[in-house]
Amino acid sequence: MDPRKPAFPPRIVDPRSTPMAPVKYRGALPHIFKDGCTYFLTFCLADVAPLRREERRRLQEGQGPEDVAKSLEPVAVSGSCLLKNPDLATVVEGTLLYFQGDRYTLSAWCVMPNHVHAVVTPHTGHPLAGIVQSWKSFSAHQINKILKKEGAVWQRETFDHLIRDDPSFAKFASYTENNPVAAGLVDRAEDWPYSSAKFREQDL
Repeated sequence: MDPRKPAFPPRIVDPRSTPMAPVKYRGALPHIFKDGCTYFLTFCLADVAPLRREERRRLQEGQGPEDVAKSLEPVAVSGSCLLKNPDLATVVEGTLLYFQGDRYTLSAWCVMPNHVHAVVTPHTGHPLAGIVQSWKSFSAHQINKILKKEGAVWQRETFDHLIRDDPSFAKFASYTENNPVAAGLVDRAEDWPYSSAKFREQDL
């Protein structure tokens, strides 16, 4: 099996069935990290407009998968959209896949022009916060090197949502891979070159 391909976790652990975890803040949103659980993540380029107060409130109210995903979605043309550059998008995708199967199981991902979605299950001993920090740090360094510039590439905040069950997992994975279609960038998810959908097409 190609180690770059999306992989499914052995099972979805319902976070409600695991011990309580302390809530942590790195910015405006609360974060709860639980071992063995699977997350839907969104992180945006530094110049993307931040979420409005109302959107932050909705995220804390426990909505369905579609509502959560849509509330995290930035405007497709917001900011510089640096990741329209194929070289930069390839750097980000390669960063996501570098420790696939070693530090985490990456089940779905999509690199959009100004943000990234991922469905990921951290492995024991590799906290989610450390995984995301390494993604952002390494990709930012490479992007700045290519562009011959300095400064922040990503927003400090990452938006994470604990996935509760198999149906929710399927919806978040589908949302992730179909993001370019919803944004009008391609007609089929498999045609977007920087997502897990292309691997599913190869397996048909």
